[in-house]
Amino acid sequence: MLKKLPIYISSFKDMIEGNFLYIDKTKHIYDLFNGYKQYYFLSRPRRFGKSLLVSTLKELFLGNKEIFKDLWIYNSDYVWQEHPVIHLDFSVIAHRSSEQLEIEIVNHLIEIAKNYSINLDENQSPESALYHLIVNLSKINKVVILIDEYDKPILDHIKNIEEAEKQREILKSFYSVIKAQDANLRAVLLTGVSKFARTSVFSGLNNLNDITLDPKAAQLLGYTQQELIDNFMPYINNFANQENITSEALIDKLKKWYNGYRFSKIDTRVYNPFSVLYALDKREINNYWIASGNPEFLIVLLKQKYYEIKDIENAEFSYNSIEAFDISNINIIALLFQTGYLTITDYDKEYNSFKVNFPNFEIKQSFTNYLLTALSTYDLNTTATKMLNLKRAIDQNDLIKFFDILQNIFAHIPYTLTTKDLKEKDYHTLIQFILSVLSINAQSETITNAGRIDLILETKNIIYIFEFKVNQSAEIALQQIKDKKYYQRFLDKNKKIILVGLNFISSKDKIELDFIAEAIN
Repeated sequence: MLKKLPIYISSFKDMIEGNFLYIDKTKHIYDLFNGYKQYYFLSRPRRFGKSLLVSTLKELFLGNKEIFKDLWIYNSDYVWQEHPVIHLDFSVIAHRSSEQLEIEIVNHLIEIAKNYSINLDENQSPESALYHLIVNLSKINKVVILIDEYDKPILDHIKNIEEAEKQREILKSFYSVIKAQDANLRAVLLTGVSKFARTSVFSGLNNLNDITLDPKAAQLLGYTQQELIDNFMPYINNFANQENITSEALIDKLKKWYNGYRFSKIDTRVYNPFSVLYALDKREINNYWIASGNPEFLIVLLKQKYYEIKDIENAEFSYNSIEAFDISNINIIALLFQTGYLTITDYDKEYNSFKVNFPNFEIKQSFTNYLLTALSTYDLNTTATKMLNLKRAIDQNDLIKFFDILQNIFAHIPYTLTTKDLKEKDYHTLIQFILSVLSINAQSETITNAGRIDLILETKNIIYIFEFKVNQSAEIALQQIKDKKYYQRFLDKNKKIILVGLNFISSKDKIELDFIAEAIN
């Protein structure tokens, strides 16, 4: 029988004892934590297995060797010792206010202390409670500190900078204790979604080794292509049989939707584990990322900082510009990178710079929905419905309905934003975003020997070739496709080919769409 897929499980112990499938990452863990005194910080997007990693390390440092019996590290030369562990998960520590955050941190430390028969005074600051807990636990053995989602109290208040800064100062003081207790510690790991500038959170913890972009951690979370094949083929085969396609074809779909994340200068790509597990469990390729949570703060920032992301695809940035940011001056590209909406696509060693882009189709689709929600008066559910109706119209070759929906979308971008912030070329970029996520097979800015095709959409039965113009005419756009014979490369596909000329008619208070379409065969 196949092991159960761990779509709801982030506890390593529950995963092993409950006969869930665990992808063995213990060789990578050994490489990072074997030896003496490792202090690490690791940033990864949400739903990427950070909590499972922390849970695995907890069992490792508690010395529970037998739970690792069938894994790589069990037969290695790792020295098994039992260490007291301070494990804090800030996703479950209440933080509606800075006052509540202080109280709840102390309460969680008190609960940990009780497990070791240590009494902590509840009438003390979080940093004082942490100090006394470490000192007392060190009488047993060197202490391990594991902190998951360290940044959640800050990110959850990102719309209220004053409150975010209050919570940041609490965490800053709390984490500063760790460095002062170096003599009593065996290992430290802090994980989170974002990396704030050291001066804002980690100024008192400058011995923390950031492995976010370190090649040693490139495969620590997520699934490589080989891990997918080695561990998931029975599930893939069952899914492929249901869909009446080959396993190879299904793997190609999984790769296009969920692969593509790169977290170092070396070109190692990994799949989003959350989406892979859901797709194989439900036997359906779908956007599970957007359904896993609504990042409200991201929608707010996209509205505020649209200018910074207009040319987002294949943009190039220095290492420092995507490495960290501060809450008082948020770099939207750094935030998008750290939250998983952008990933590294190339690295220039000479200039120490990265090119970034969307990692896969699922993320580009999610980002487009968030962007439309940020720029328009729609909520996220309405945006998703509009996108679904657009896809249905294009699949059914109902171009009149298709462009009616597009026109309605543009009409819901506020007048003040239309005339002040968005230029004609921005609508060009926005419509490419929208159309490129309506089909799995979509290509923007495709270069041919005759020129550059603005957009190609390929459905089950139809290939659409789009050419865009601004304040010219749809006829001119259509004629360019015909003159340059962009369609020739698709004639052997035995599909209907439709050429679409689209003209943006820009006036001072609105944008109108004019289109003309013509079938080749």
